[in-house]
Amino acid sequence: MLRPNPNMRNFLSNIKQHPYLKHLTNIYVVTLIAFTVWIIFFSSNNLLSQRKLRKQLKESRAEREYYIREIEINRQNIHLLDNDLEHLERIAREKFLMKRDNEDIFIFVEE
Repeated sequence: MLRPNPNMRNFLSNIKQHPYLKHLTNIYVVTLIAFTVWIIFFSSNNLLSQRKLRKQLKESRAEREYYIREIEINRQNIHLLDNDLEHLERIAREKFLMKRDNEDIFIFVEE
C-alpha cells in the first residue's frame, strides 16, 4: 500500500497557510484553472487558432474591398468604351498598338 509522503503533506499545509496561495487547494479553483488552460491551448477552437482565423478574416475583407473597387473601375471603363469613341481609339492605340492605314508606329524601349 502507498503511504503519503510527509514532505508533500508539509508542502500542502504550507500552501494552505499562505494568504494568496491557499485558494489553489480549492477543487473549484483547480478545475477552473485546468479548464482555462484547456481552452487556451488544447481545444480545437483554442485562442491561438482563433487569432489566426481573425487575421485571415481581416485579410479577406481587405481583399474583398480591393476587388469591389476594381470592379467599379472596370464598370466605368466599360461604360466609357461603349459610349466614347475617342476614348476607345485612345485605348486601342496605347494598349494594342493599333494604327490607321496611313500611320507608322515607333516604339521606344528604355534600357
